[in-house]
Amino acid sequence: MTNSRTYAVIFFLVAVLGIGFVSYRVLSPFLGAIAWAIILAVAFQAPWTYLERKLPTRRNLAAILLTLAIALIVILPAGLLGSVLASQIIDVAGRVTTKLSSLQVHSFSDFVALPQVAKLLDGIQRHAGISPQDFEKLAAGFLAKASAAAAALSGKLVLGVFDGVLTFVMVIFLLFFFFKDGGEMTKAVFDLLPTDQAGRNQLSRSLQSMLATIFRGSLLCALAQGLAGGIGWWIAGLPSPVLAGAAMAVLSLLPVGGTAIVWFPGAIYLWATDHRGAAVFLFLWGLIVASLLADSVLKPMLIGRSEEFSTLVAFLGVFGGLAAFGLLGIFIGPIVLVLAMTLLELMRQSAQGTEAAPQR
Repeated sequence: MTNSRTYAVIFFLVAVLGIGFVSYRVLSPFLGAIAWAIILAVAFQAPWTYLERKLPTRRNLAAILLTLAIALIVILPAGLLGSVLASQIIDVAGRVTTKLSSLQVHSFSDFVALPQVAKLLDGIQRHAGISPQDFEKLAAGFLAKASAAAAALSGKLVLGVFDGVLTFVMVIFLLFFFFKDGGEMTKAVFDLLPTDQAGRNQLSRSLQSMLATIFRGSLLCALAQGLAGGIGWWIAGLPSPVLAGAAMAVLSLLPVGGTAIVWFPGAIYLWATDHRGAAVFLFLWGLIVASLLADSVLKPMLIGRSEEFSTLVAFLGVFGGLAAFGLLGIFIGPIVLVLAMTLLELMRQSAQGTEAAPQR
């Protein structure tokens, strides 16, 4: 009997590990989409509950309606921002081309011969000993390397956009099933936990509340960063502050760069056009207000307002998750820490029950 049980346990463990590994390999291309679909399904649980109550016998229709609504919420602002950004880029490129044509600049040699550039090169020659001819050679080599890097980057950008579109389509596809069958899936997962039904329900509510809080806090922080960045952009006297603020709100969600992708080039432009005071102001405003205060103070405060975890856990989870998993780490990091704390609490309660048993 003992040998039979040992064999059964070993066979079960080997089977679980083998099937688990193969399942991971099969699902690994879709893990990002699955994670985003779960986050959106939990974040929009209140609208889903409302639709489910209004359409109790038509769950498929309710899931389709909410999934399409979420898709439109994402697609419409992204398309509007992309079109406005493209028009702004075309407008700026047209202005630069017109300006260069008015200055009779048709080659790099013509650009070097401009009075402002010649004056700058004279200063470089006096301080660094680099002649205009040497500078032209260095610049030509730099431009050649930059063009090659830009070509490689454009290819990666196209692949990244294509991958992003496929991920978005997969998220929308999965979101329908998570709305329709999410309750049964969640119950099946939580039934595996070694605790009673009350503990499972409490953990389910805690995770749902935490995900919704992180999602809401991240969006509110992004809006605050976009608003603060747009105000600083407007005070600095740069054009299109609304577009700049919208771009900063979207880019603030990125794990690297964030709002600095917008305000830092703006500060460089102001400095290059002899608006030194405005350049220093925009740099300090973007660094302190739109970046450091928002990321280090506002975001942990907004996320840490949940009753399920403290500001310290939110801070460590958000920034540790960003470093480990990128943008998804904003959600994965705090969840992992809370799950770890919950499992430790279950182990502590189990140990206390084991110690108390002999006394009875």
